[in-house]
Amino acid sequence: MALALVIAVGVLLRVIGLEGARTLSPDEYIYTQCAIRIADHGLGAMPGLFADYESDRANWIFPCPSRFGHVLLFAAAMKISGVRDPSAGAAVSCLFSSLSLVLVMWIGLRFFNPWIALAAGTFLAFSVGELGMAQRAWQDATFSFLGLLLVYLTCEIARRPRRVLWYPAFLAVGAYSVLTKESGVLSYGLCAAWVLGVLLWRERSWRGAVLLALGGLASLAGCLLVWSLLAGGWSTALSAVNHSFHSGGGAWAAQYCSGPWYQFFYMLWLVGPATAALALAGTAVAVLPCPLLGRLKGTVELADPRAAGVAAFVTLGFFAFSTLVPNFQYLRIIGPADGPYCLLAGLGLWYLFSLARGFLPESGGRALFVLAAVGVVIAAVRDYHAFRLLIGSRMQDLAVRFIRQVMQR
Repeated sequence: MALALVIAVGVLLRVIGLEGARTLSPDEYIYTQCAIRIADHGLGAMPGLFADYESDRANWIFPCPSRFGHVLLFAAAMKISGVRDPSAGAAVSCLFSSLSLVLVMWIGLRFFNPWIALAAGTFLAFSVGELGMAQRAWQDATFSFLGLLLVYLTCEIARRPRRVLWYPAFLAVGAYSVLTKESGVLSYGLCAAWVLGVLLWRERSWRGAVLLALGGLASLAGCLLVWSLLAGGWSTALSAVNHSFHSGGGAWAAQYCSGPWYQFFYMLWLVGPATAALALAGTAVAVLPCPLLGRLKGTVELADPRAAGVAAFVTLGFFAFSTLVPNFQYLRIIGPADGPYCLLAGLGLWYLFSLARGFLPESGGRALFVLAAVGVVIAAVRDYHAFRLLIGSRMQDLAVRFIRQVMQR
């Protein structure tokens, strides 16, 4: 019942923001124009889109037509609804953000425990980054869902490595993620690295690891084939993808999405201090071998403790990318890590609660549970208030400079 209530509230928060006035970002304008051309002229519009992108180097700081996975869904929404404006893309974002909320709870139930699933779902339901992406025509809510789906498939494979059914699904989702956004290479690569580790070190299966590697290479080759067919030739496709990988957002990103590495973590604190602190605790529980954490780990049974390692690996991988690569300090870039990040926060909350409960009588444990639940609700309300402040500023992106300016007023 509680899980269903959180899902309902999270979906409602995403839906009620769709009618609000928004200032279009340049990326949203590009996606909308591409989707209109595909909706009106079909896939035959794609060679022209690639040619237009390549014809002027000023375009190379904007989204490339290679992000076909999202634009195709955007165009499909236009065809179904009959509208030809960014609201169709926002509806797609809302749908996939809502699916991410359901999926993170399913991962929590299947690999952690119901209480961690409930906490993680609550953190994601009120996440500033997720709410911000869910109401815009960006591709990032779709991309985040695909990244979370990869995490789920990785957990399934790690649990039962010899079940062959999961591998084609993993390769297909990874390829579609790359077709949706270039940084899909990161989420796909992180999850593939974990699966390779399972095959090599736990299963001692060199054959399985080689087959997975060959399958991964084949899926990426398939992406190149799709791009070449859409662009009307290999040279145009490869040139466009290369320019997209090296765009870096130009001077705008250098001004608003850059800074010292620790500024990124300060941004996470500003938009969700409770989630950030608890995720830090959950990460420590997942990856650090020390006596205190060893005691902590024995306090609660998890369906599959290895899933916590997957969540930590993906989250830390995206955080490292955002902090170490210039001009990538914004919330959209870490979208695929939002679900794992909230799962770690739920893990941290439950383990800290379990540790404290061990020192209290039964009545004290019940009071502590109520106190923890009230604390989560207060944190959720606070995060939603931060989200309202940010969208009220009519900012065009979820960049670190914008967030700091608004939250420090």
